[in-house]
Amino acid sequence: MLPTGRRDSIAVSDASSPDSWRFVESVESSHGNPALQSAAARVVDIQTSSLRMDSQAKYAAVARGDAVLYLRLPSADGKRYAEKIWDHATGSLIVEEAGGRVTDMRGRDLDFRSDPLMKRNRGFVVSNGAIHGRVIEALSEIEAMA
Repeated sequence: MLPTGRRDSIAVSDASSPDSWRFVESVESSHGNPALQSAAARVVDIQTSSLRMDSQAKYAAVARGDAVLYLRLPSADGKRYAEKIWDHATGSLIVEEAGGRVTDMRGRDLDFRSDPLMKRNRGFVVSNGAIHGRVIEALSEIEAMA
């Protein structure tokens, strides 16, 4: 516990060397597309295997600089997992406040207003911000080749 009046802040990673970069993804492989997620991570020079985590811990890992990227992309089998606002709203706010960026896989802001199942967004990209554009481009290129 922090002493009264003391504030510590967190910040996303500003590491410039991909050697130290790590990405996180869901422990539940059915909630994403592990093959596409790994391919996108490799395109942006992340060479280490993902760290699989549960719940909002993935957002926290990016926010505190333990990972530069969290990917949650649509399942390869075509079945759409119903994303829920309560699974993403708090985490996205924390990452953004720590200096990161959160969008869907097309680069659109997350829509927390229209539908509790977030039907207007497809896939989630959570990053330290510095690599975000490269990840979105990589996903677009990978999808175009498929």
